[in-house]
Amino acid sequence: MLNDLLLLSGNDIPFPKARLTIHQPTIKEIAYIGEEAFFIGCELLNFSKDLLSSEDKSNLTNTSNFDVLMSIMRDKKTSAIQKNRVCAMMVLSLIFPDYRMTIGQDKISFVKTTEAGEQEGSLNKDTYEEFKDILVQMFCLKRNKNDAQDYNPQNEYAKRLADKMKAGREKATKAKGEMQKISVFSRYVSILAVGQYKTINEVMQYTVYQIFDEFERYELKEDFDTYLRAKLAGAKDLKEAENWMKEIHT
Repeated sequence: MLNDLLLLSGNDIPFPKARLTIHQPTIKEIAYIGEEAFFIGCELLNFSKDLLSSEDKSNLTNTSNFDVLMSIMRDKKTSAIQKNRVCAMMVLSLIFPDYRMTIGQDKISFVKTTEAGEQEGSLNKDTYEEFKDILVQMFCLKRNKNDAQDYNPQNEYAKRLADKMKAGREKATKAKGEMQKISVFSRYVSILAVGQYKTINEVMQYTVYQIFDEFERYELKEDFDTYLRAKLAGAKDLKEAENWMKEIHT
């Protein structure tokens, strides 16, 4: 579990088990790939069999989350999963900007050139679940991790899983009557800039963790101030507002 101060600081995150350092990208850096690509990439990198149906999970009983991820990352032929694969690689390039990335048979290798020589780290079956935990905390994804198991999956499973992820997103979007456009960060940036008398460029320098933290705190403060003004004006039977200074990271 990462400490809140490290996440809130925006500092890079040491990942000693994988011999890597994870960069917390700013909203401005994420803008290079766009919000849609960012969230699709995070969805794949945070893959869990728990998201699948009982039938699909039973087909993958002896297959680890990392095996499925690698099957998709290595597959360059199946058109249905190319968008997911490319988006995941773009997210990896954001959080490992100083490394050269290589997709291997059983690991994703990262090499960085330093004054002391080349330093290599990797995401593999031993480091993937911890990497997912960091990703979930850093990007506020709030998903449960799954225990890894050893197996070498077939490519047909990768295609089926990618199709299901795509179909699931489209079904959810249609059910909610929402447009395909994703604009979470751009909306938060605009609201915080106006609501807190900041410039857009200033808020663009926030990390994902920072913008979610400040936006939640901002909403609590707004609700508290509205409640206080109404109470001072004589309003009755008001629902008491939460303390805006409460702990929001549990």
